[in-house]
Amino acid sequence: MENQNKEEILITGHLNPDTDSICAAIAYADLKNRTSEGSYIACRAGAVSAETAWVLKRFGLKEPRLLEDVAPQVRDAEIRRVRGISGELTVKQVWEIMRDNDVSTLPIIDKDKRLIGLISLKDIAVAFMDSFNSHALSVSNTPFADIAKTLEGEILLGDPSAVMTKGRIQVGAGNPEMIRDYMQPGDLMILSNRESSQRAAIESGASCIVVTTFADVSDEVMELAKSRGCVIISTPYDTHKASYYINQSVPVRYYMAKNDLRTFSLSTPIDDVLSVMGKTRFVYFPVRDEKGRYYGLISRRNMINRRRKQLILVDHNEKSQVVPGWEEADIREIVDHHRVGGIQTISPIFFRNQPLGSTCTIITQMYKEHGLEIPKDVAGAMLCAILSDTLMFRSPTCTEIDKEYAKELAEIAGVDLKKTGEAMFEAGEDLSGKTGDDLLHGDYKIFTAYDKRFGVSQSMFLSPASITKAIGLSADALQEMPRAEDTAYSYYLLTDITKESSRVLCAGNGAEDLLRAAFGLGEDDELLLKGVVSRKKQFVPAIIEELRRESE
Repeated sequence: MENQNKEEILITGHLNPDTDSICAAIAYADLKNRTSEGSYIACRAGAVSAETAWVLKRFGLKEPRLLEDVAPQVRDAEIRRVRGISGELTVKQVWEIMRDNDVSTLPIIDKDKRLIGLISLKDIAVAFMDSFNSHALSVSNTPFADIAKTLEGEILLGDPSAVMTKGRIQVGAGNPEMIRDYMQPGDLMILSNRESSQRAAIESGASCIVVTTFADVSDEVMELAKSRGCVIISTPYDTHKASYYINQSVPVRYYMAKNDLRTFSLSTPIDDVLSVMGKTRFVYFPVRDEKGRYYGLISRRNMINRRRKQLILVDHNEKSQVVPGWEEADIREIVDHHRVGGIQTISPIFFRNQPLGSTCTIITQMYKEHGLEIPKDVAGAMLCAILSDTLMFRSPTCTEIDKEYAKELAEIAGVDLKKTGEAMFEAGEDLSGKTGDDLLHGDYKIFTAYDKRFGVSQSMFLSPASITKAIGLSADALQEMPRAEDTAYSYYLLTDITKESSRVLCAGNGAEDLLRAAFGLGEDDELLLKGVVSRKKQFVPAIIEELRRESE
């Protein structure tokens, strides 16, 4: 379970992950969570292959979290958790909330916490300057109860839930005859204690009269108002103050900004946010959670102290194989068994690189160093990773340590080593429903040497018939790889585990010539590399060595 109260550190393998990459992330997350502070999360930088899916299902493990990009996102910024408010709050109430909480912008949300608008100090200022807008109450359908509350008064008569739907705000100056002349049905009249003026307003169709200075209202006026459906509000304010403050009872939804609102999700990249912020006049921007609900506010200032994602790399250490956005993350550790690539880090890190057949072999060794028992499900997964990377001990990368640890892990997991490996490879070579692109990206890595980028895909097979089928599916798709992946050459190794050989497909101008030169193949020789099963130790080094010779 992820501990939300601890620093989160993401552990991920390379792009287009294989079984060792996925299982190493799972195992190392378990090890780190038991030995270190923080919350270590197993992740993956691509889709899970059929082989790996079989392993996870066989040992009851969940797919790691998908990492598509580790560049800073909104969730990594200092989000202000400003509480959302109802659009039915009055202007006065909202101003008091802003004043008491020292905020200049408030989000307005509905009952489902969906954002419907924003109200800022500027909007509040407009509302205050709009205090003599005589139609504000009726246009905004202001409840009479809010009018009474804003004027610190009480409703003497009428339905508190009723709203003002038409008419203007009037101040009852002059004699009753003058009131009858300028009153219109539905108007709200602010009056003093003159009973004749109160009667004139009610008889002229006032929807509400506001009686100032808590003046008395006679029983006769109350009866008249009741018969005419007129609300009576009593306030301690005098006529001047009542007429000034009354528009502050308007629901804040009337003044809120609701058009062209720019919101961001927690997963929006920071670069996208900064681009938008630089083009708009708004200071604060609402943030939505994964379900589209209002979450908080961010501003330009919040972007300054954004957190970098904390990253641990397993089973790779080359730039071309790392999840996008890694340059803006803090790489804390690397655990790998490949050649040392060109990654540069901000500060010194823990870097463990050993010439073993699998990253999971290294992690098994680390469990032993810490004196920890390996969970049964993790042991099964690491066993499969070792068998996969060493081709069931046939690869030249395989060491005696790989064999020894694989046997120990099989015992912990309670499985037969040979049968488990065969079942895993059979699941991996099932081509049902797969496209050429699926095969080429199932286990694909990009390498750079002597100013050349080249990609190498590899699939493992137990059956020659499966190899033939895979060639038919992938031949055309491979020709698009150099352009799609921005590489000079693309190679696809179709490795026959039982015969310990690899058939190779090529794409890219000069790719075949480079291959033939690297492995000493004649012009008429088929592209079959006998004894070559390891991309890491046999194929890639030979290609790089030939590139070196050509560069001299």
